[in-house]
Amino acid sequence: MTPFDRTASPMTKPSRLLAWSALVMGMAAITAVVILGLTGHPEAAAAAGAIGAAAVAVGGITVTVNIRR
Repeated sequence: MTPFDRTASPMTKPSRLLAWSALVMGMAAITAVVILGLTGHPEAAAAAGAIGAAAVAVGGITVTVNIRR
């Protein structure tokens, strides 16, 4: 039986950029929600949270698994 190689393959530049953009969008959404919530705009805070969550969900990392027999 072949041993499993648990060495992570290096991320390519586009995948790193996608991961960083998702992180930045999430942080911007959280910041906007907190600021809008503290200033008395709960409807705008909810909208910013929904837009941020959608942007982060769309920008998720795709994992491809290749199975060799």
